[in-house]
Amino acid sequence: MSSREIASAMAALGAESLAAHMLADPVLMRRYDFAVVRRGAMRCYSSTKLDEGVFNHVSGYGTFAPASQHVIDAVLGYYDSRGGAAHFEVLLPTVSRGDLRLLELNGFRDRSVLFQCHVRTTSRPPRAHDVRGLVIERVRRADAGGYGSVASRGFGDRGWSKTVFSRGWQRQIERDARVAAFIGSVDGRPAATGVTITRPSIAGLYSGSVLPAFRGRGIQNAMIAGRVAHGWARGVRTFYSWSDPDSASAHNLRDEGFRARFEVHWYAREDR
Repeated sequence: MSSREIASAMAALGAESLAAHMLADPVLMRRYDFAVVRRGAMRCYSSTKLDEGVFNHVSGYGTFAPASQHVIDAVLGYYDSRGGAAHFEVLLPTVSRGDLRLLELNGFRDRSVLFQCHVRTTSRPPRAHDVRGLVIERVRRADAGGYGSVASRGFGDRGWSKTVFSRGWQRQIERDARVAAFIGSVDGRPAATGVTITRPSIAGLYSGSVLPAFRGRGIQNAMIAGRVAHGWARGVRTFYSWSDPDSASAHNLRDEGFRARFEVHWYAREDR
């Protein structure tokens, strides 16, 4: 796959997964006033109740299709109608200079790097890791409700983040066979989590966490390799995962053959 093909597939899968989280539960949709709409090739996420960037931004700018003033105007009009500000998630270096210039002409500026996007394209299956006492098992649909609880503990999630993401993963595991969740246990105790979402040409690794008591044992590397092995067995050869720059997760991904190929930048207006 070319860089642009990888970027497009990665962005599409990520956009689909986030929408699934926000739309998973009608009760939470009403509580947080979640909405996901399309404007041109872009997807707009919004919440009038949660002032959180993950739920209030535009994805796909200049990635799925060339940008245009008409579509930017439609996006701005949508967020005005919701009483919020538009923020663009921009995948670099995929987005062209011309598309970036168009954003800047509309008053948007690069505010920060949100994530690094690590990619591994491989002709070999991953090497297995032997971590003492570790057993990695796929979560059954009937046990989907327990996955989010373990993952939330690993991430330290509380409040809305625990509620939204726990429910979102539960619904995706229950309804979509392409969403495979794994729990790593040590001597019978839940220690780590991870999800692989597979598509014909690419697989995304999400929700990777290790509970505090089990960190520093190489468990995250074993979970990464196990999830790659899952996709490999289904014919996928290109994998990606997002991480904070220079985090422990980024180092673990590099240990497993992933390389930082893209960055997600946050573009916002100067007066916002």
